Amino acid sequence: MNGLIATAVPHILRDRIRAGAPVVGSFVKTTSAQTVDLLGRSGLDFLVLDAEHAPFDVGALDNALMAARGAALPALVRVPDHRPSFINACLDMGADGVMVPHTRCAADVQAIADAMKYDRGHRGFSPSGRAGNYGQVDHAAYRAQADARSCFLAQIEDAEAMERLDDIAADDAVDCLFIGPADLGLSLGCNGPKDPRLADAIRAIADAGRRHGRAVGLFVPNSDTIPDMIAMGISLFVCGSDQSMLLSTARRVADDMARIVAR
Repeated sequence: MNGLIATAVPHILRDRIRAGAPVVGSFVKTTSAQTVDLLGRSGLDFLVLDAEHAPFDVGALDNALMAARGAALPALVRVPDHRPSFINACLDMGADGVMVPHTRCAADVQAIADAMKYDRGHRGFSPSGRAGNYGQVDHAAYRAQADARSCFLAQIEDAEAMERLDDIAADDAVDCLFIGPADLGLSLGCNGPKDPRLADAIRAIADAGRRHGRAVGLFVPNSDTIPDMIAMGISLFVCGSDQSMLLSTARRVADDMARIVAR
């Protein structure tokens, strides 16, 4: 799909992303392991634990990642910055990868990949955590499996990144160019989500993904626009959040009750 190289039978999240298979997940912002466990029964393809814009500390991430592992639901962490120590900790706790905000240039990509992948020779190694089955696996096999599974979603959300888009997209360390429309629009000086400059930027990122065989992802508030975005070449979607899902359902119940009482 969209010029990407498909694997024979995509089975882990990273395989599916790199094959261009349409996948959908949601942000988790409430730091609740119970919410993660519940969403594991939803049919979503993955979750993103939002450690950039929600109050996740390491303990809350550990509990949420344990719940995701128990529910067999792939979970990524949106990290707050590019610190290798935090990226390494998330992967040691069992995250299936990281979404990295403000990835602006090829040098950022290289530094993040160094923090993620053992075979690059920079990531600190310990098999004693959840990801290493608490030390009960062959060390070399674990490192190879960890590198094969860990996804790198590079968030494109800056005017500077748009200027270096081909450099970022050309690097095979990146599994997905993930569009953060709110910050990207702000950086480009757009006047809201319907500004044509933002639509042009999203289209340009999708085109870059197609040129370089790279998956492209996008945050959407709901599923209404997903068909149009798939037609554009976007294949990964983060749709709303646990907060927005809870709030929209609660509002619908309240509105229904108001109509019933008004009859």
